[in-house]
Amino acid sequence: MNMLLKDERVQQAKKVSKQYFNFFLGALLHPYRSMRTVEEEQTLNGIISMALTALFSSFYFLFWFMKWDISPAFGPGFIKPLLFTAVGIAVAYSLMYAVLRMEKVSFAPKLLLARFGTLLVPVIAILLLSIFFLVCSLFTFSLSLLVLSYLFIFVAINAVLFQYPLGHSAGPIDTLFSVFIVNAVTAYIFYKLITSVVVGAIGGIMSGISPFGF
Repeated sequence: MNMLLKDERVQQAKKVSKQYFNFFLGALLHPYRSMRTVEEEQTLNGIISMALTALFSSFYFLFWFMKWDISPAFGPGFIKPLLFTAVGIAVAYSLMYAVLRMEKVSFAPKLLLARFGTLLVPVIAILLLSIFFLVCSLFTFSLSLLVLSYLFIFVAINAVLFQYPLGHSAGPIDTLFSVFIVNAVTAYIFYKLITSVVVGAIGGIMSGISPFGF
């Protein structure tokens, strides 16, 4: 055990965890201010925030399936939400990157990632609260918090985008339409997340057939 604790990788993990915890607290208390002052060196913290957002989103649905005794639970209640949330966040970042490139804005991709990840910290906190209230059987309040967490992702997207001088250069698409596309595509992915989970739950209740179709 002592050898394990002294292992270089364990020590590095402890260091990263401590750094992220401090980052998390600062971003939770002052998300916008933290986003404005974050540096490229905190890109890893941004990536961790994205991963935790996807993870806690999927944990919510897994607990929901387990709470209602829906089987199978792991595939439709964990894997699908995990994949959809991860894809949604990745697509949102990619589209923000594309918009800034089309707008001919000078920006650092790592800083963009760090800023987006910083504003996902409140999303993580809201997801944790939604899971807590779900476990406490406060279903309506829990579901409201889940929806609020997803809405906050769109707040993060737009808050980050408008940190940059959009509309100063004539791009191939007007700035208004570009921002709309980012939000619309991301919204569609999260819509598919909700509908796929609901369909999987109904399938599990009615027939027990795998939601993956085999």
